[in-house]
Amino acid sequence: MPGRACGGPAAGTDVDLSTCDGSAGQQWTYAQNGNLTNPGSGYCLDATGGSAANGTRLEIWPCGDNQTNQTWSLPE
Repeated sequence: MPGRACGGPAAGTDVDLSTCDGSAGQQWTYAQNGNLTNPGSGYCLDATGGSAANGTRLEIWPCGDNQTNQTWSLPE
């Protein structure tokens, strides 16, 4: 994962699609509030600028309460 600082990924690091390899940067935990959190960094998956449009850049960012740009729904 690009943007490593102080031994871990920095807030604002872009999230890229890549081949699955099981690395820490590809691990996500789904919370009841809809957050997807990377356990290695403690940051949430975040849609920059709060946009939901196709092509919106995704990044990791500190988790916040009731942040619509950090709320995700998984298929059932």
